[in-house]
Amino acid sequence: MSDVIDRLRENLRDHADQRGIEFEGRWITWGEVARYGDAVAAQLDAAGCPPSAKIGLIIRNRLAHAAAVLGLLAHRRSISFIYPFLPANAISDNIEALGAAAILADDQDWPNFHAAARQAGCAGIALGSIEDAPALVKGLEKCTRTSFDNALPDGGIEVLSSGTTGAPKRIPMALNLLERAVMSAPGAESGKAPPVQINIWPLGGVGGVCLLTGAAVNNTPLVLMERFTVDALVDALRRHRPDMLGLNPTAIAMLMDADVPADALSSVQVVSGGSAYLDPDVQDRFEQRYGVPILWGMGATEFCGTIVRWTPQMRAEVGDTKRGSTGLPMPGVDVRAVDPESGAQVAPGEDGLLEVHCPAVRPDWVRTTDLVMIDEDGYVFHRGRYDGAIVRGGFKILPERVVDVLRQHPAVVDASVVGMPDARLGAVPVAAVELSQHAQGVDAEALIAHLRKELPPTHIPVEIRIVDALPRTPSLKVALTEVKRMFAQA
Repeated sequence: MSDVIDRLRENLRDHADQRGIEFEGRWITWGEVARYGDAVAAQLDAAGCPPSAKIGLIIRNRLAHAAAVLGLLAHRRSISFIYPFLPANAISDNIEALGAAAILADDQDWPNFHAAARQAGCAGIALGSIEDAPALVKGLEKCTRTSFDNALPDGGIEVLSSGTTGAPKRIPMALNLLERAVMSAPGAESGKAPPVQINIWPLGGVGGVCLLTGAAVNNTPLVLMERFTVDALVDALRRHRPDMLGLNPTAIAMLMDADVPADALSSVQVVSGGSAYLDPDVQDRFEQRYGVPILWGMGATEFCGTIVRWTPQMRAEVGDTKRGSTGLPMPGVDVRAVDPESGAQVAPGEDGLLEVHCPAVRPDWVRTTDLVMIDEDGYVFHRGRYDGAIVRGGFKILPERVVDVLRQHPAVVDASVVGMPDARLGAVPVAAVELSQHAQGVDAEALIAHLRKELPPTHIPVEIRIVDALPRTPSLKVALTEVKRMFAQA
């Protein structure tokens, strides 16, 4: 029986002359993608990299990088992504600790860590323009490493976490996880692939690599963006008129704040997402403005894909009666909520930690750090990250609750709430707030007054700071460590 890699190879072969990936306004075919990927594999062989050894890739959202990922997968090479936005010395530390046979990186990046790759015994391959063949880096033409005891089995991937709470971590993703993630992508479950897919996600994360792989497996033309901007997205929407669009909460808020006209999304029949919690008020405003339903979902890092989601059929059945829910478990997935202390399953309607059973991935129940409520009909409501709770003098505060109320203010585009150490209370909440470009006369005092109408005194931040833009990761999530650093420096 064929697996996801066999289907990937078949598509690259059988649809070689069809549109594959668009980047900066130019399309290349799946055949061009395959040839570049084959050239990468050939250079690894020339450098003496064992077939089972891990290959490190300092991953950027660029055409050659996308083709290299698909080529490594097609040749069943084990890939380990390295975050490109770390300081050069941190990337060097990553290289030395990785245990890889080779490092792949953009031409512009090689001067920063050539010495680290040589010290680690790695071969080096430079990725540049898709028209130019990938080249062995001078002085790193051969792999001199002799021990490869941390290789991933059968061509797996180590993807990067979002990096909201610190430097992104590498998460092992075996082929069965990749297959499940590809099959949980929009359109895959119904068998109706979209005519074109626009990717706003970093290729090194679960969302980006799964969209890329899914496009190559299902022969779906993919529009790749190096960096998300509203203008770039609107341009792609107007040119390609997709019927499905994957967005995250930040992109949704940015589209509305930029007053993007409804006709730009006139071809879109549904918006999907699930990378983070979506405020129901934001969803309502988006759906009212654009007339496009949002079918949100919820993923779990441990399962490298969606575990709970909405479908059009579910939305038709319950309408808005489950407002704020992330939907029902996907087929083959069971979920339950348990008491954080005792581990006992809680009754429907009560909050608890989410536990997931997905036999296709692993046989046991897995406890996550997500706090949820599951109602009597099985619909899941995400309450926040339990491990992110702020304990203020014995009172537990979920930052998401405060952020939700801040977002309800018409002048607020987005907000972030974090806990800062306090000698008397243990920790206290503080908030950084990004205002709409149309906001006038709104200050911290006005926002605190708004919060006091909805929240108990324990939840009111001791400081609200209005910023031009919240610090974000490449996946557009708020970088919580940077928010904390902002307040710590003050």
